Amino acid sequence: MSVLQGALVSTNAPQEFGESAVIADGLPIGICVLRAKDATLVYANAAFYEILGSPAGTDPQAVIASLARSLRARDGSVYPENRLPFARALRERANVTVDDIVLNRADGASVFIRSFARPLLDAFGAVANVVVTFTDITEEVKARSRADVVEQHLQHVLSNAPLILFAYDRQGVITLSEGRGLGALGFLPKQLLGRSVYDLYASDPVLLAQADRVLSGEEFVVEGQAGSAVFETTLTPVRDANGAVDGAIGVCIDITERVRMRDRLLQSERLASMGTLAATVAHEINNPLTYVVGNLELVASQLSESSGPSKAAPQLVQWVNEAYEGAERVRRIVRDLQLFSRRDDDRSRPTDVHAVLKRALEIADNSIRHRARVVQHLGVVPPVLASDLRLTQVFVNLLLNAAQAIPEGHADANEVRVFAGYDEKKKTVVVTVEDTGSGIAPEVKTHLFEPFFTTKPAGVGTGLGLSTCYGIVSGFGGSIEVESAPGKGATFRIHLPATETESEDEARAPVNGAQLRRGHLLVVDDDPNVARTFAFLLSSEHDVEVSLQPRLAAERVLAGERFDIIFCDLMMPEMTGMDFYALIVKSLPQQAERIVFITGGAFTPAGREFVARVQPDSAKAVRQKGA
Repeated sequence: MSVLQGALVSTNAPQEFGESAVIADGLPIGICVLRAKDATLVYANAAFYEILGSPAGTDPQAVIASLARSLRARDGSVYPENRLPFARALRERANVTVDDIVLNRADGASVFIRSFARPLLDAFGAVANVVVTFTDITEEVKARSRADVVEQHLQHVLSNAPLILFAYDRQGVITLSEGRGLGALGFLPKQLLGRSVYDLYASDPVLLAQADRVLSGEEFVVEGQAGSAVFETTLTPVRDANGAVDGAIGVCIDITERVRMRDRLLQSERLASMGTLAATVAHEINNPLTYVVGNLELVASQLSESSGPSKAAPQLVQWVNEAYEGAERVRRIVRDLQLFSRRDDDRSRPTDVHAVLKRALEIADNSIRHRARVVQHLGVVPPVLASDLRLTQVFVNLLLNAAQAIPEGHADANEVRVFAGYDEKKKTVVVTVEDTGSGIAPEVKTHLFEPFFTTKPAGVGTGLGLSTCYGIVSGFGGSIEVESAPGKGATFRIHLPATETESEDEARAPVNGAQLRRGHLLVVDDDPNVARTFAFLLSSEHDVEVSLQPRLAAERVLAGERFDIIFCDLMMPEMTGMDFYALIVKSLPQQAERIVFITGGAFTPAGREFVARVQPDSAKAVRQKGA
């Protein structure tokens, strides 16, 4: 029989409890007294019945029977009788407190109970009675449960936040260590608790100095590298009620991506500055290059037309030809500089793939020729709708990657192969770059086009080249794919949608059999050598006049003098070609349509905007000196 079921309840306090029982009867805590020898319930106050959900005066046996059935552990199981406070107090002869009892009342309510039991001894030291109290702690348990949920959520957030939250006391002992960012340091959350920062970073004077600074009362922000990540750390002293520093707290935020963006911005600004410098240098070189190339052509022409035996002539012809080849090489370098400076000229237009490939091969030639021979198979292909600047960037990157995959010193045994063809079924132009280099491992190939992924040593590659190529080609509506195996070289294949519109290079090509008449031409240029050479080259087929002063030339035209074509330099100190054009077009728009601008490079913002606005199809062409 249960000790509760065997108890007899008396609503009147036994005489031995006297006045104390009367006082207890008015308390809000449920109190009952059980006789030790037979577990008879000798007293129960009103709060006891209230907690059990039974009205006062209810049959004691029914109350006790109901109580025995309704006591549960928090997991829902029947509460073991040997763990009840009454049984334990008898067995242990000591005060006992338990707070894991759940009372399932007849009205359907569940009440969380904290129960206290105290043995009462008789004059001979034997346990005569046991006082048991029941306190309703339902709201306390619910509040604690809510707090536990909040704490668990906070712990989850802290453990997974991309930061490090830490604290240490006045002696530098770590009292808080949370955050996913700890992984960059090789630690787990809480792993550093109890360790001293002075021991942990004994070999790092910078971090030790930072700990001393914050513990001396200084608040500051520092930035530092931790493995592959970059963190911005805010260190703040913690003060006690009297204002004395008794520790420090720190928050480390992962700013790796921000630093990368900042570095890319700086790189972009450097490239923009280099582009402006390149355009300026190209312009200054193009002016003398124009008359150097022109005069060499004239000398070569005169030597080839000279008659009569001359022992010096063959050697002289060779020297002139070599000088001309050198000048042509300089011209190509200048053209590449100008291409680099045209960072804003990335509009898509019908583009000749052969011309872009040729330019890319010239740019990459110095990197390739020490490592491999170039093999070209360029079939007939239609134009593609793309930016020649961006497409050149793609081809140059693939060619340089192919070269870097081949070790130096074995150029005769290796090849970089370039193919161009047309896929009739897909209506795409296919450009393939192959190499006989080291190849690409399968686990690497799947990451090739991801930003910042690189297999090159630090300082050699940024991991942006192939991802940039992928973005450019995708932007043109094309695709790029790779085939490779370790030791078998690599093949990059680009598909670009073809267009039926002719490219600008084709549109500028002369029409075979066109009849040319002798024209009246004017050359306006502030550089006398350029103007003279330009006029001399044209004078064999046309009547050419030269003006070194653009303002006087404009006055001649406005006064009524007419020319079939006016070749005008774009960048001049006294009056720019843009100002010259503005004067003519305002009064004589038909004569303005006969102006052909020549320039060594439009390197100012106004010049670039003017070149972009003046289109060849409106008969206002822009030619480059040295081209």
